[in-house]
Amino acid sequence: VGAAVLDSDPAVAGQETKKNLIVVGGPAANKAAAVLLGKPFPSYGADSGIPENAAIVKLVEQTDGKAALIVAGWSAEDTQRASRVVAQYEKYLKDQKGKEVQVTGTSLSDVKVSAPAVK
Repeated sequence: VGAAVLDSDPAVAGQETKKNLIVVGGPAANKAAAVLLGKPFPSYGADSGIPENAAIVKLVEQTDGKAALIVAGWSAEDTQRASRVVAQYEKYLKDQKGKEVQVTGTSLSDVKVSAPAVK
């Protein structure tokens, strides 16, 4: 089991593509998410690449066998909703295909998981 650290921690900063990570928060709030999504930090709104009123759960695979799971939303509540989806894998993600899903909803209990929106 690893440890929870901030994106500014030396264990993560500059190491985003060299470690297995679970990154929570989008490129507006989390430098590691910005690096892994190929966005400048901070990237807000449409510049984040995250759909408005939604969140993403995305697996980013690195060339050396490492991977990062990004859980990021347009807003803090969207990120929290996506975090609950990951926490309840059997309910929401078990039958999903691909490396990315989009999470939408109107509350923390109204949750929909679907293929990502076409960009």
